[in-house]
Amino acid sequence: MKNVVKLFIVSIFVATAIVTLLVRGDLSGNTSVLAQTANKAVTPTPAPATAPGGKSIPKNFVLGKDSASEHGEVTFDHDTHASKNYSVDGKSVIGCVECHHTDQPKSALKLPLVTSERDVVLTMDVWKGSTKKVSECRTCHFQDGNVPDGKTMPTVSATVAGKSTSKDLNNELAYHINCNTCHDAAAKLRPELKGKKSGFAIGNDCFTCHKQN
Repeated sequence: MKNVVKLFIVSIFVATAIVTLLVRGDLSGNTSVLAQTANKAVTPTPAPATAPGGKSIPKNFVLGKDSASEHGEVTFDHDTHASKNYSVDGKSVIGCVECHHTDQPKSALKLPLVTSERDVVLTMDVWKGSTKKVSECRTCHFQDGNVPDGKTMPTVSATVAGKSTSKDLNNELAYHINCNTCHDAAAKLRPELKGKKSGFAIGNDCFTCHKQN
């Protein structure tokens, strides 16, 4: 019962944060850029994600592999998300900066984003021709209780029950906002995904993605 109550509370907060992101854009710090990059004229280059010299991107990543949460690990298929038509409408490849939002020029940032770590918009071709490392989520979105010295955890602002509240935008919440925002929008636009696409989950389908501890 305790886990059920906790799951319910987390689901309510995440749902509220997502609604706030889409409707009000009332966020501070680094967060999902799904809605903010929709109008950018960026044509991502599909995988294979292999560059001259043998540089390559793993096909899969394990998110939260050291998580203490009862919800456990999530395996993220980077290869399909980076190379197939996984946009909300299913008609195009997702731009790299949808997740790697610091890898674009400062002039391309839209509030609340403020951090730029690259002079050009990241695409697969840009990555292949560059020696610059692409920042991982945890470069800025740290795990709770594990913020490096001299660093600050970004925060997210949301309205809950009519009151404004602030919460650390840690790696767990950043993952949920980014993934759930996209999946929920895709399911709304293409409801057939929910029943026909194996492994496709929306915001409340925790154990479709999570490997329970």
